[in-house]
Amino acid sequence: MNFQTELFFNYLEKIPSRTFGDRFNLPYFIRDGYKLYYYQEGTGQPIVFIHGYLGSSQSHWGYQLNDPKLNSRYQLIAPDLRGYAKSSIGKRVEKHQTSDHILDLHFLLSQLQLKQKPVFVGYSIGGTLVLMYTLKYPDNVQSIVLVSPRPFIGKETRSWNFLAKEKRSGEQKSFLISFLWKIVKQIQRIITYISIKRHYKGSSLYLQQLEQIDVPLLILYGKKDTVNPSITYTVLKKHLPQAEVIELDCDHGITHELSEVFNEILYQFLSQTTEQSIQD
Repeated sequence: MNFQTELFFNYLEKIPSRTFGDRFNLPYFIRDGYKLYYYQEGTGQPIVFIHGYLGSSQSHWGYQLNDPKLNSRYQLIAPDLRGYAKSSIGKRVEKHQTSDHILDLHFLLSQLQLKQKPVFVGYSIGGTLVLMYTLKYPDNVQSIVLVSPRPFIGKETRSWNFLAKEKRSGEQKSFLISFLWKIVKQIQRIITYISIKRHYKGSSLYLQQLEQIDVPLLILYGKKDTVNPSITYTVLKKHLPQAEVIELDCDHGITHELSEVFNEILYQFLSQTTEQSIQD
């Protein structure tokens, strides 16, 4: 991150934030002094949805969590990551260690005492967290679905909550917010491109570790993606050779842009991989 970008982050952190009220009545758990909310519904094979940047369990996965075909057959679990949505402490920009997201997720799943290994579905940086969780806890993962994934994130993550959809009332959808959102998307795209080039140049141990993941894996991405550069998916295809890869005619937000198409693809993947697991 360059000096100008760091100054921009620091400026935003000083802006006071509006708190986000109890829009959804979600259960929560406490780890490391942090109150972390999650969505849970249904029974059967657990499916864990991990949202992406500036998102939440509801904004990124609402079309999936409310799909009767999914929630009538599977146990759907979707946490709000620390620093996001209801798991936010109310600051405009919050900084957290990426490792905390992994430990939070592991703590939650341990508390739920699941009877089966879950399928993990990750969107954008949520996909990265799913890969990192799988590398740390490989025996706890049944299968993986990556949606518009970013292959790398840094040791520290920042949640720009004042740009998140749940934080914006009608009067806040101003030209300034829209302009800042475009900047955020461009920053993400640049950071993703630079991180990929840096990892390749350094012969990344992380990329080598990805090749050891040995569970059913599906990758979906949009050919019009304006957040992830195309090299993102070239890298993932190379280092996750067992993955089934599907390109869709959309931008980054597959789960809501093509919700019905995505849900059907997800349902078919779950039907195949979970039934195969039961037979095994």
